[in-house]
Amino acid sequence: MNAEEMLGESEWVRPKAWKMDWELRKGREVMAKMFSPSMFGTAVRASFGNELFSLRKGGLRRPGAAIARLGEKDDLALLSFDAMGRGRVTFTDGTVYIWERAADARTWTVTREAAGALFSITRDARSKYPTGKVIVIAPDPFIHILMLLTWFIITTGEC
Repeated sequence: MNAEEMLGESEWVRPKAWKMDWELRKGREVMAKMFSPSMFGTAVRASFGNELFSLRKGGLRRPGAAIARLGEKDDLALLSFDAMGRGRVTFTDGTVYIWERAADARTWTVTREAAGALFSITRDARSKYPTGKVIVIAPDPFIHILMLLTWFIITTGEC
């Protein structure tokens, strides 16, 4: 799925209520999957289309998260927090995105530095089956990586 096809609304859902796996769906189409390879740990595996990724949390000294292609040791992007509810996603090519929690505390937005909002995610954790509503406003070549990284950090409780 290209960046243009991702415009509009999609949703993060748990296909099985008893597992912590997630799927990003646009209508009936599954665009991405995220799952933990073990019961304990700070890393997850994810796929977006045919691409496979590994995501991991930072630590006490470097809160945030990183994403890499599965099997590669170099990270594609790092999310580091500037302040409570605000961070920066920095890609290896130097591209920077602003990651920010909205005033309602359930919504996060990702903005490309000096280019405007790309998407927002609103998490509904109060319903019987938690979900995340995604609204993609503008296309971007890194949007799939940003969506995985954002949902990972939201669902692991790092923010």
